[in-house]
Amino acid sequence: MSHARDLPGTTLVPEVFDSSRFRRLGVLFLTLPLWVQALSVYVASRIVSVAIFAGVVQRQDPASWSSSPVETTLGDFLNFWDSAWYQRVAEEGYPSSLPVTEAGTVAENQWAFYPLHPAVVGDISTLTGADYDTVSPIVSTIAAGLASIVLLALFRRYVDKAQALTALAFVMFFPPAAVFSTGYAEALTLLLQAMALFLIVERRYLMAIPVVFLMDLSRPVGVAFSFFLLFHLIDRFLRRREDPYPVGEVIRSWTLGVLSCVAALVHPIHAWLATGSLTAYTDTEAAWHGGGSTYLVQWLAAANGLAGPFGPLLLFGVIAGMLALIFSPAGARMGRTLQLYCLGYGIYLLIFFTPQTSTLRLLLPLFPVALTLAVVRSHAYRAAVICAFILLQIVWVGYLWHFTPPADLPP
Repeated sequence: MSHARDLPGTTLVPEVFDSSRFRRLGVLFLTLPLWVQALSVYVASRIVSVAIFAGVVQRQDPASWSSSPVETTLGDFLNFWDSAWYQRVAEEGYPSSLPVTEAGTVAENQWAFYPLHPAVVGDISTLTGADYDTVSPIVSTIAAGLASIVLLALFRRYVDKAQALTALAFVMFFPPAAVFSTGYAEALTLLLQAMALFLIVERRYLMAIPVVFLMDLSRPVGVAFSFFLLFHLIDRFLRRREDPYPVGEVIRSWTLGVLSCVAALVHPIHAWLATGSLTAYTDTEAAWHGGGSTYLVQWLAAANGLAGPFGPLLLFGVIAGMLALIFSPAGARMGRTLQLYCLGYGIYLLIFFTPQTSTLRLLLPLFPVALTLAVVRSHAYRAAVICAFILLQIVWVGYLWHFTPPADLPP
């Protein structure tokens, strides 16, 4: 009489789910070259994101960005929203006179969008003969793939290989990271931010200068980066006894600091010189917020609108929580330079940004925070976070990227 253990296939399930096998595969994977590990995680994240876009586009009604009045293709869908503004920059350039609304305020126009992404895409489109809306998501996808390699190298400076890879996965599966597959400039900015931070951590300040200039031409992050560099330079001076700060490094680092301020002003100055209006850039940005600009108090107003008199208390609680996270023992895992970078970017958001549905997307530059989330070594925890991010990514694409005519909230 045969026993169950003698039947073929009866041990298949235990072997498939053998945890020791998974551990061995994990150890083997971590022996692969850094770029292979980074791109493996990144490609997996892009498969998920593009699949989500492909699913959501099935219920997308034709919109002004659709190439056909009867349907929206996946290619159309990846070029929704601000992608069209970037295309206008590539094909039409910037207006020499600011358009004005009937109320006499500056109307929405191309000056709100920085030139690097449309310039790169436009040049490639011209050289290859491919359509702009075909090239644009491809450029974003490649840029984010390169960013994944730099990010993993940066993360490995602070945590072990497994934790660094987990942190990278958290960044790439983060809900608004779906935008890395679209015609937006976030992917190119992420690559340049990661490169700049890596060079600064390595104390290669002069090499970071051209990277910072390019970064400041990709998205309006220059002021935030200048805040960070100011904190970094002050911190290096105050800690010069425990962390030597030789004269040559002082000169190189302050050169970067000063030039980062110049770089942050290049696009606004370009708008001034082209239009003759000193406030052309800020007036254009204000066009998306009712024609007026406010600083800092816009967060208090939004909090009060959402939660009444308890709103400001809730806002202060969130700010205190973020500070506690950044400067906690877990936050210390990201290193002092990245902590100060997160502080600088957070202050920038509080001062200049008006909270709206795009807020989650604007948290992408806070990618070093992923290191604090990756300190827990539990595989169940890591899988739960990734699954939660994927579910929220479905919500982000389905609720924010999806457009309901005639008007909808922006992603």
